[in-house]
Amino acid sequence: MFIKPGVRLDNLTPQMVLAALIVREVFRAYMLEATITSGSEGTHKSGSLHSQGNALDFRTHALTPLKIESLAAQIRDRLGNLYDVVIEPNHLHVEYDPPGP
Repeated sequence: MFIKPGVRLDNLTPQMVLAALIVREVFRAYMLEATITSGSEGTHKSGSLHSQGNALDFRTHALTPLKIESLAAQIRDRLGNLYDVVIEPNHLHVEYDPPGP
């Protein structure tokens, strides 16, 4: 797995460490190398879980829409319903977001 220079992972939760490992496995099954493009640094959408260490972005800009859909489906299946996997224009957004009490 690659990490884009400047990405901050210092507050990553254990749930997101697990998610990153699963994303890496899914990418490798497609003969691809996953690249984390965003952690807790930068500006994100309102309500983003990046600042809490519960979200990561993974590069997809060189992939076809069909391959991105397939990767996202596999990641969703492996992570289960406590995680969200969102296809953004140039990355996959993966976050640990269990339902509230």
